[in-house]
Amino acid sequence: MIFGLVPLLVVGPIVIVLLAIRLAHESAPVRAATAEATATVQRTGLGDDRRGIELTWTDASGTRRTSTVHSATPSSVTAGSRVVLHYQPDDPSRVFVSGDDTTRRLTDLGFGILLSALLVLGVVAATAVHVARRLAAERRPATALPVSYVRSRFGITRRAWLLIDDAGRTWWVSVHWDPVLETLAPGERALVHGRPARDRVVTFDIDGTHVWQAGHRRTRPPRGDIDREGVEPERTDRVVGTDLPLTKQFRADAGLLAAAPILGLLWAYVDDGGKVSFLLATALAGAALFWVPTVRGSDPT
Repeated sequence: MIFGLVPLLVVGPIVIVLLAIRLAHESAPVRAATAEATATVQRTGLGDDRRGIELTWTDASGTRRTSTVHSATPSSVTAGSRVVLHYQPDDPSRVFVSGDDTTRRLTDLGFGILLSALLVLGVVAATAVHVARRLAAERRPATALPVSYVRSRFGITRRAWLLIDDAGRTWWVSVHWDPVLETLAPGERALVHGRPARDRVVTFDIDGTHVWQAGHRRTRPPRGDIDREGVEPERTDRVVGTDLPLTKQFRADAGLLAAAPILGLLWAYVDDGGKVSFLLATALAGAALFWVPTVRGSDPT
């Protein structure tokens, strides 16, 4: 489970640092614009995209100037309106107003840093809660109950389940896959810490191996194909009940990563940041998607 956090803990800070460097670079001209003046709008709707705005204003030396700024979005400002303008004292040709391309870009970069930080912190917090709840469940009294190992497949998602008979009902409990599940005979008794009919989170002790619940327990089968037969020894090239290579586990979860470029493209479109935004968003989304199966549970068999 902690392994699933590694990509995000590496990629997340890198993305935040790169965005912070870019923010510092692009905000430098704005920070240098320490002088302020009140400008009057002369014309609007300039340029092919009709977002140019012509302003007239007077600098600190009394010189009357004319500048054109580009609004980040279609503006409803009208001729004769007055706006606050910031300019660089040593270069009055560099002017900035609220809502122009530069200030909008700085806002987007700041939001990107905030969103990236919240994503990393949120995932770390969710993982900590996930682990804490299962450690707490392990301290509950154990009861021997009949359980069966079942696999489900829905689209690209494969999950491991344990079926438990408790309080006259059959409970489907998604679990984190472990090789010991393959050695479990249908209906074999295992130690269950907690009771599915009462507790939201339960854990299992199967031949001395702790198996944790992944997602929510349920009373109905999951969507998709259900395989109740387990792994057939003659159809696998390894000894049933032994660990799988990390490469195979990665391939089982890699389907989710296909959504990363789509999310990256969506963010680049919303952010209007071009290739750099696309690459950074794709990397961050891929790292977050890599984490999802580690808490939701998956079955690499």
